[in-house]
Amino acid sequence: MQSGIELSKSSPSSNRINGQGPEFQVEGNIFYLTESRRRHSPEPEKIQWSKQFIVTRKGRQWKIRTTNLNEDAIQYEEMGCDGTKIFQLRQCNANKFPENTDDKNFITASGRVLNGNFPVGFDSNLIFPLWLAYCSSDYFLSRKDDRIVTPLFLVGDFLSQAVPPTMPLPAKWKLNDSNFISEITWYSEGTYLHEEDGASRFEKYPPPFDVGFLHASFKTTDWTSFSEILMPRGFVLRVFAPNWPEEGEAQCVVAYTIDARVQTVHPVQNFSCLPELMRKTGITDTRYRLGNCSGCLLHYGSSSSWDTEEEIEAKLKSRGIEYEKQTSQG
Repeated sequence: MQSGIELSKSSPSSNRINGQGPEFQVEGNIFYLTESRRRHSPEPEKIQWSKQFIVTRKGRQWKIRTTNLNEDAIQYEEMGCDGTKIFQLRQCNANKFPENTDDKNFITASGRVLNGNFPVGFDSNLIFPLWLAYCSSDYFLSRKDDRIVTPLFLVGDFLSQAVPPTMPLPAKWKLNDSNFISEITWYSEGTYLHEEDGASRFEKYPPPFDVGFLHASFKTTDWTSFSEILMPRGFVLRVFAPNWPEEGEAQCVVAYTIDARVQTVHPVQNFSCLPELMRKTGITDTRYRLGNCSGCLLHYGSSSSWDTEEEIEAKLKSRGIEYEKQTSQG
């Protein structure tokens, strides 16, 4: 056992599922830091916040929760994957709506279902870097080229829109012997994703960044052993962006930094990859398009469970609603 971290005992055999992958649950804290550079301000303004996290993995299935440490309107966010589909939940703090707390039909949570086995990009829930550290081995081992999903902030409405567009970039990475990420480096190709009037398009950066630059780096800074696997105990993610100061040459600066530290590691018990629905939840299922409308997504409410595909399709057919099923991520 390494000092400074609590490890629960687990037999070596409990960490494998028919040879398909590891089992574990890690808990700790993750921190976000950025410096906002304002015009005519001599010093940048630092913005920082932190969350508690729990990551549970059982072979190809995983679930990640991040919880706000302050009295935020969002209590926690959770993302779970069954190997082919992702279920995402945002649970608001019911105490922020005291006049409706006793109303069981009052919606304080929103969910989304999408095809795929990886987060499409970076969001304020900080789930993406935790997925990179602990749940990304299947994704990296299956890559056919050097282009991977990037830690860019997503553009799009969580509640109602389809999966935001992704921007895979060339990257180099290294895995350790237990297939956890040691380091990743992403390289910009000199373009960025521009969002305007609901449409996205790629645009070129002005010189000198139009020829590309170092976009981001991820590095495991410390390791811990648990039941014959070596997993990250701490990591840091840095994302860089072009900056054109009022005086001096343009330069690439750190846009934001994410670092995390594991506090405990446990064996997996009573695991379900589905986020539990505690109250009435409005769910958007991006796997379905309704009628002949490309942007008409399926929405439904539930207080207890996520509808299965069979349940959804039976309801749509019984109501005579035409639909088209999406087969790819996004």
